[in-house]
Amino acid sequence: MTALIDPREANHPNFRLELQEAAQSRAWETLARAAAMIEPGMNDLDGKAIVDQAIMDSGAERLWHASQVRFGSNTLLPFGETPAAPHILEPNDLFFLDIGPCYEGHEGDVGAGFTLGRVPAYQSLIEDSKAVFAAVKAHWIETGANGPALYDFALAEAAKRGRTLALEGASGHRIGAFPHRVHHSGKLKAFGKTPSPAAWILEIHVVDHALKAGAFYEDML
Repeated sequence: MTALIDPREANHPNFRLELQEAAQSRAWETLARAAAMIEPGMNDLDGKAIVDQAIMDSGAERLWHASQVRFGSNTLLPFGETPAAPHILEPNDLFFLDIGPCYEGHEGDVGAGFTLGRVPAYQSLIEDSKAVFAAVKAHWIETGANGPALYDFALAEAAKRGRTLALEGASGHRIGAFPHRVHHSGKLKAFGKTPSPAAWILEIHVVDHALKAGAFYEDML
């Protein structure tokens, strides 16, 4: 007997796994191109214009969510909170980008942190965001943990590295053929079952208040 699909993980009839994976791959390529164009002297608004142009140039059909661009100390802020003022990038600084382009009717969603210059503490923070993501994904594969358990695990993994996991606005969500929101708009952190592959985005936002900086990493489970 075929197992019933949880309606929160439903998809449109046009969903194809290979197209979903391709959308993620293309989104990562676009993110890398945009990040390479970010330079000292730019502010968050300059960065958003660059990111959005890079997405257009990549052949994306649309954005399924607005691009998120955070520079310097603004990387500390929760998602959804508008910075009080744009941060002008210094020669030694950090930033993160989060983009949601659609390719061939499928939603890409990727995000990562980057550094300018050489500040080991910033690079370590960014590496920790990736390490927490990798640990949580491995835990999901090994144990089949549900959404709340995954984020409990993420909190512990961040704490092990001396970081704080910022959950406001960054606790995972659905992904799929556009628009996934007609099926489910809730958070991964609240999904009480084992998340299915290629259906969810795991978001990790770690912050270090002493450093006055944060780092973000997200990808598909």
